[in-house]
Amino acid sequence: MKRYCKLLALLLALLCLASCNAEKNGPDGDHAIAFTDSVGYEIVLHEQPRRVAVLFSSLAEIWCLAGGEIAVTVGETVERGIASDAVTLVDSGAGKAINTEVLIAAAPDFVITSTDIPAQAEVAALLRETNIPVAEMRVETFDDYLNVLKTCADICGTNAYARYGTAQQASIGALRESKPLAGKNILFIRAGSSARSVKAKGSADHFAAAMLSELGATNIADGASLLIDGLSMEVILQKDPDYIFYVAMGDETASKAYVAEMLQEEAWQALSAIRGERWFYLPKELFHYKPCDRWAEAYAYLAALAD
Repeated sequence: MKRYCKLLALLLALLCLASCNAEKNGPDGDHAIAFTDSVGYEIVLHEQPRRVAVLFSSLAEIWCLAGGEIAVTVGETVERGIASDAVTLVDSGAGKAINTEVLIAAAPDFVITSTDIPAQAEVAALLRETNIPVAEMRVETFDDYLNVLKTCADICGTNAYARYGTAQQASIGALRESKPLAGKNILFIRAGSSARSVKAKGSADHFAAAMLSELGATNIADGASLLIDGLSMEVILQKDPDYIFYVAMGDETASKAYVAEMLQEEAWQALSAIRGERWFYLPKELFHYKPCDRWAEAYAYLAALAD
């Protein structure tokens, strides 16, 4: 009850502050920006934000590429070197458990949340109730990245959209058009360090799996619920993929060790991909985190693995 009252007091204080600022700056501010976020909410920033909170590390990277500075974020953003350890942390990890009390007390004037983490939708709803501007952003494709980068660059008033966005379009378009994996069946896996953490991902379930499909591959998990719900060896043997790609979840070394051991099992050894040594680990910095200004490099990396 005490925590609730404290949070309520903070909300009321910020409502008063927002009201005062609205009177001072008004809609005719020098830096009024209007845009629609990834889930359809319209946001208006009446002036350039000064205390920005970004609650997902890949979005924090985009904000920094656009020329923005971060005042509030999550632990993973600092661990990856995107923000300094002087920022206010509202979660020690990736952003799945945001401390809303700390977030509101930090008095951000703009907050960016991620649709990757369902719990952040609740955070965004709370912020809207307090009149703190919040944008829910999705980056699952290169086109999504371009949209988010353009919004951030417009807010920051920089040319980052051309420098880190459209400059990649030509090379990515050429690779998509060439379809180096056309006619190839693939299995895409996200793997931790135990059987329970090894999951097949369809083209709609992971951005790297979507990239492989754009390069012409047929993902055997698409439309195969037995593969999505549990790694069915029967289905995998039946589909017999030409390639296997996997990304690490959690500890990278432990994941690699577990997958290497798993693929030594007799059933896996019967697969064409294993016999032909066409199973590949995809580096975390390009295929676990969103590649941001390295999307073209990520596409080229995948294309180079094709026979």
